[in-house]
Amino acid sequence: MECIKDFSEAERALNSDNPPAINNYEDWLRASFGDTFATRFPMVYGKRYHTTDAANMSTDWLGPRLYTPDLDEVLRGAVAPSQSDVHYVDNFRYPTHGGFAAYLQRFFEASDLRLDHTLVSVDPVERVAQFSGGTAIAYERLISSVPLPVLIPMIDGAPSDVVAASARLACTECVVVNVGVGRDDISPAQWRYFYDEDIFFVRLSFPHLLSPKTVPDGCGSVQAECYFSDKYRPLDRSADECIQPVIDDLVRTGILDESDEILFAEARPIKYANVIFDLERAAALETVHGYLRDVGVTWCGRYGDWEYSWTDQAFVSGEEAAQTLLT
Repeated sequence: MECIKDFSEAERALNSDNPPAINNYEDWLRASFGDTFATRFPMVYGKRYHTTDAANMSTDWLGPRLYTPDLDEVLRGAVAPSQSDVHYVDNFRYPTHGGFAAYLQRFFEASDLRLDHTLVSVDPVERVAQFSGGTAIAYERLISSVPLPVLIPMIDGAPSDVVAASARLACTECVVVNVGVGRDDISPAQWRYFYDEDIFFVRLSFPHLLSPKTVPDGCGSVQAECYFSDKYRPLDRSADECIQPVIDDLVRTGILDESDEILFAEARPIKYANVIFDLERAAALETVHGYLRDVGVTWCGRYGDWEYSWTDQAFVSGEEAAQTLLT
């Protein structure tokens, strides 16, 4: 009842002649859901996922990601066993064979890709990109999807204020722990989210539910996401040291049984995972993008745009960057 009362009061205030000021994500959550729900659920999960408090985040990233019901929906949800599905993802497709990379196969076949090159510097005056191993390539036009905090320090002559701005751009680091199990009835749901602060992982997915070809017959798989960030919650152990805490908590939460046979376990660190929309992002990004524009470097992708973009949006970003240079 407390949650419903708070929601009702928040909805009334939001629709009044004097609505509450929205200065950050916490303000938005309290105004949208009321204090009780906001503080017990999205503010708790958000800190685990984004590694920083809601009060330190903007609302630029929200879009359709958080559904805001009206009071009638909340009341129906309180008395009825289920409601209509309002998640922003209502369907998706996944390749039967080849995993997610199968989506990209036709691009690979149609492209002239030069792999195994590590960029070490860019000379925007001479228009030369230098790679490790001594390879230098002259360019007429340059499009970069390199994460901005990595790219800016590599540009010859980048001003100190621009380098400092790029360093203020925050991103989560994700350690993905993949576990193979000797049974396939691990979970009826594709995703699971964990709000408990004492659980090591934040989110789980189950790849064997996407396609039976991702695992041997009769087996299941779990992918656990564990979030850190250099700026707010530095990774305090090696990636491999995340494996056992994940397995322990899979058992503790009932996802796995102690008797389950663990067929495979690995940890993969992803240095750049999700952009953190903290309150420093907008100003820092304006400085960085302004400088890149001045030196003739076009950016694209999640880490060039420094946006919370999905795969399809990242593709569009690359296409738009190419079109910009062709027109």
